[in-house]
Amino acid sequence: MQNTQETPPKTSILSEKLFLIIKWVVFALIFIILFKTLQQKQENIYSLIREFQGISIQENLHYLVFIIGLIILNWGFEAKKWQILARKIENITFIDAYQSVLVGLTLGFISPANLGDFAGRLMKLKSKNRSEGIGSILLGNGIQFYVSIIFGVIAYGVISSKNISIFDQIIFCLLIFILILGVFVFLFRQRITLFLSDFQWVKRYENHLKAITEFDLREFRTVFFWSVLRYLTFSIQFVFVLIIFQIDISLFELWAISCLVLLFKTIIPPINFLSDLGVREFSALHFFSLYSVQTSSVVTATFFLWLINILLPVIVGGFLFFKSK
Repeated sequence: MQNTQETPPKTSILSEKLFLIIKWVVFALIFIILFKTLQQKQENIYSLIREFQGISIQENLHYLVFIIGLIILNWGFEAKKWQILARKIENITFIDAYQSVLVGLTLGFISPANLGDFAGRLMKLKSKNRSEGIGSILLGNGIQFYVSIIFGVIAYGVISSKNISIFDQIIFCLLIFILILGVFVFLFRQRITLFLSDFQWVKRYENHLKAITEFDLREFRTVFFWSVLRYLTFSIQFVFVLIIFQIDISLFELWAISCLVLLFKTIIPPINFLSDLGVREFSALHFFSLYSVQTSSVVTATFFLWLINILLPVIVGGFLFFKSK
């Protein structure tokens, strides 16, 4: 009797075995890097334990629950953005978008310049034109960057009554220039794209980047809306973390400094590609030096925020990557 069952192609079996090996290697690499990162931050961990021993968990339990809830919301807004941006290539579900964002966060964590984020997000796309998604990712990142600049300008306005340094005044003027430049680029994006297409090095990536020019004003507004919601979620989360660690200044000023810390995280490339923790600590100390607060509490608060908002999702993303087909 003839066997009608199809035998899987040999190349397909080899590809599956290769991907399985890659998954094991990446999975192991994630936890090796996490272990080394935490090992380097042992003092932060001890400080975090000491700080929690000094505060009443029962009194701050509602804050902690709210902060943890905002983690899901924060990455949920980013997932919604990616779902909208990916439509130019193919329609994906919100769950797939959420998983892609977490896997991208994980792969970006272990790769230089966050390049793994692109691979993680594109993994769920089945289209042969998935490389066009690179342009969509860049567009989403660009809009989120612009939102950070807007709130950074507002935050500088809030603390302008303080004796801010010449360095901060220069940064403020630079931010205003970027805001104006961003409007100019948006209004003339078609002409700019046409002009750049004459350059050979741009033509090479034309297929990857063409999604940027395909978004209309309504779609830009939608992505901008979700970017603002994500930014507000993250900054408010930071405020509540600072409240738990008893940073005693007004809520509005806490929010402004949170925005400035996020701004510096956005505009300063992290020296250590494993995380942006050093940038957070530096910027937090820089701006809180304008107030009479305990610097140890500030550093511990930024470390705690990194733990819950980056480390935990990275671990979840690692397991999602391992389960991926």
